[in-house]
Amino acid sequence: MSSSHYTHGSSEAEQQRLTALNRRLNERCIDAAQLAAGERVVDFGAGLGQYSRMMARVTGVPVLGLERSPEQIAEALRQAAADDETAMIEMRQGDVLDPPLRDDELGQFDVAHARFVLEHIPDPLQVVRNMARAVRPGGRVILSDDDYDGLRCRATIWMRSARQSG
Repeated sequence: MSSSHYTHGSSEAEQQRLTALNRRLNERCIDAAQLAAGERVVDFGAGLGQYSRMMARVTGVPVLGLERSPEQIAEALRQAAADDETAMIEMRQGDVLDPPLRDDELGQFDVAHARFVLEHIPDPLQVVRNMARAVRPGGRVILSDDDYDGLRCRATIWMRSARQSG
C-alpha cells in the first residue's frame, strides 16, 4: 500500500469481481467477528465498503472506513447510495500505515478491523500498532488475512488491555 498502485486495480470489472467475492465471504466473517450492538468500528483498508456497511448493520452505529484509493471510495459511496445505506458508513481517504485518524479519535473505537490488507503492505506490524492505538482499553483488533499454505482465511481477534493503552 505504500506505492501509488492499488494491488487489485479499480476498474469496473475488478470492482464487480471484488463485490462478488465480498458477498461470498461476508456472512461467515461477520459471525466470527462477534460484534455487539452499539460498538464503534474503524475498518482499516475498507475497499468497497460492503463489509463495513455489514458491520454497521450489526452494531447499529456507522462504521469509519479507511481506504487509500479514491476510486474504491467513490464506488463504495455509490454502492452505499444504491442500497440506501449512506448513513451507515463514513469513508476517509488515507494510508493504513499513517491512518487519517484525529487525535481525539485515538483510543475511542471498540473494534479496529482489517481484512485482506496486511499481505499488501510493507510493514504489517505498523498497521497493527495503528489499529491498537485506535481502540479503547478492552477494545478488539480483528485481523483477517489469507493463509496460502492451507488455502483458507484466518481471523485473529486481539483485545487491548488497560496496560497497553499508552
